[in-house]
Amino acid sequence: MNIRTRLFLAFLLLVVLPLAVVSSVGLNAIERVSELTMVESVQQMKELGETAIRQKALDVAAQVQLYFEAHPELLSSTADMVADKELAGIAVQPVGKTGYTALYDSKGITWFHSNPALVGQDMHMLAATLPEFWAIFDASLDGTVVGSYYLWKDADGSLREKYMECVPVQNTPFRIAATTYIDEFYAPINDTQEKALSIFRQTRMQTFAAIAAVTALALLIAIWLSSHISRPVASVIAASKAVEVGHFSSVDLREVEKRKDELGGLARVFSRMAEQVQSREANLKEEVRELQVKINLFIQIDEERKEMQVREITESEYFDRLRQRIQILRGKRK
Repeated sequence: MNIRTRLFLAFLLLVVLPLAVVSSVGLNAIERVSELTMVESVQQMKELGETAIRQKALDVAAQVQLYFEAHPELLSSTADMVADKELAGIAVQPVGKTGYTALYDSKGITWFHSNPALVGQDMHMLAATLPEFWAIFDASLDGTVVGSYYLWKDADGSLREKYMECVPVQNTPFRIAATTYIDEFYAPINDTQEKALSIFRQTRMQTFAAIAAVTALALLIAIWLSSHISRPVASVIAASKAVEVGHFSSVDLREVEKRKDELGGLARVFSRMAEQVQSREANLKEEVRELQVKINLFIQIDEERKEMQVREITESEYFDRLRQRIQILRGKRK
């Protein structure tokens, strides 16, 4: 991997990777906070709904108690009680948007209800089909204040969660039940949650777009930066190879030397070094040539000296006498 590729990858990772990590962590944190906020808000609204339903049951029970105290004869005549429209208006009141209150006795028989079909009916009939509802209803027959959730099957067959609070009507055998769909209380939060999710999705898309834009910009900067740094380095490497083989004329770092950074300083130092090496090499070659001339001259002088010594020997009187004696000896041998 060359230096240009390394610089490119290093810059890209240093810029894009931290941004991606920070963005991912931030989005996850926002999502967790949003989910936690929604969960806690729903729980608080459910608790607020429970309190409102409970308070409604207590208020209606207190009103019915006062009405019975004002009309004690109704306690001894079920027919008169059921026929009393004013009591019916007190016993059956709206709870939330779709909820209602109802009056029943300790035997489980309903006497006032928003559904006329249930008036006079024994609620034991729902024990098998609605066990959760019956568990709450049955626990209240002894006069205990009971409140809990149960699933109710709507006309379309869907199951929705309801909350029911059952309280006794003091000094009477009657009970008041107040119930409604609990999601009525946190339905606005669902709308808010949808808006929050929409904002989160929009923020996520904007974050991804920003990451993509930064990545593209980082790519361009990384390409430019890696080229800006690697090109002069490549020029210095080429110049080094030229100096290595002795091609000093190929060394041209004038463009790199114009830079004001460390690479420019390196190129200027290298150029001076190359000039000094070239000068020293030229001087060394000149010294070698001079030395060669001296050696050749020395050899020539030495040969001439040898020839002179030979001539001195061969041209001497001693050598002539010796040569004559050799000729005499040769003559005698023949």
